[in-house]
Amino acid sequence: MTYHELVDKVRTALVVKADASKVKEHIAVQVNVTGESEGAFYIEIKDGVLSVEPFDYNDRDFLITCDGAEILAVVQGKKSIEEAYKEGTVKVEGDLTKAIKLGGIIPKAKKTTKKDKKADTAEETPAPAKKRTRKTKAAAEVTDSPEEGQMSLTAEPEEKPAEKPVRKRRSKKTDADS
Repeated sequence: MTYHELVDKVRTALVVKADASKVKEHIAVQVNVTGESEGAFYIEIKDGVLSVEPFDYNDRDFLITCDGAEILAVVQGKKSIEEAYKEGTVKVEGDLTKAIKLGGIIPKAKKTTKKDKKADTAEETPAPAKKRTRKTKAAAEVTDSPEEGQMSLTAEPEEKPAEKPVRKRRSKKTDADS
């Protein structure tokens, strides 16, 4: 993945999923990416609006140094910034309380369980439609024609019992009705 692809993925993940509207203070972080997607970009929250830009941020609150895959896992909610810091895969320098606040706006990704996977596959494959069946009586029919074979089975619909006629009730006429 290139540096610009990484910045675009981080921007998309944060703009779509993170809700910075409740953050009233200014938070600015510079992310120094090491490895394959090497470069620097910043994440800023100003007046409740989040932005991600591919530049250095000199007056930052804190600095994160990690590889591209790790910062992507953090912004996609697969791992918290605290977990990554404790594992040693992310280095944080500066105001850790603001780093935790930034991490707090990123929604956690749902861990999929076997039950979730079964539900997902059930949604993808539609249930087979119920077949309507009609009661039939199989009747053996013997034919003399050699082309049709000696015996064939045909299905004839079963006869339904006759429905009883519905009787209408007559109202009794009284002297008042006439």
